[in-house]
Amino acid sequence: MKISIVTNGKIESIPWLKKKLREVSREAHFVICADGASKYLTEIDFVPDLLMGDLDSIDEEAKRWMEERDVAVKKFPAKKDQTDTEIALDYSLAMKPESIEILGAFGSRMDHTLANVQLLEGYYDPDISIKLMDGQNELWLLEKYTKITGRENENLSLIPISESVTGVTLKGFEYPLRDQKLLRGHTLGISNIIKDQQAEIFFREGRLLAVIARD
Repeated sequence: MKISIVTNGKIESIPWLKKKLREVSREAHFVICADGASKYLTEIDFVPDLLMGDLDSIDEEAKRWMEERDVAVKKFPAKKDQTDTEIALDYSLAMKPESIEILGAFGSRMDHTLANVQLLEGYYDPDISIKLMDGQNELWLLEKYTKITGRENENLSLIPISESVTGVTLKGFEYPLRDQKLLRGHTLGISNIIKDQQAEIFFREGRLLAVIARD
């Protein structure tokens, strides 16, 4: 099973969201709407499997739209210790999916953006792919060898989130590295380019954020 969580961040490309959800809906898939993200789903007329959150951001028109389509609802108190995105991620992980994509995880609220990025570390599971995405960016966490296919000429940055990442070797990139140490707080891994149909990231120890970013 694959799960998509649509969050109440800033989704600038509605066509991207529509294309993304239409593509994945052809597969075994489960789509969660986190509270105020309902405005995006009503705009593209996409019915999620579940609406979650404290429901303090959803407007009445979107709420009626969900009710008319019999969308299941899990409501939580407004005063809680988790954001709606974290609640949805918790719920998703309990379903043991193959992958989770959090769509619209970035926006004008920098505190929420940073918190969502940190969720990748706090909820890391080596058996479940978790990505944050919008129309311009994809983020995921690496702590072991990774092969990337079919992404030629895309911009990829590697950002250490552990104090250091040792033995970094890159193959299939415009700027290859060999047995390099990346240090948190430094920018050596920013703005590389994937050049081959199959690119590889090797490292011995540490954790990296992988970021594909488009202008």
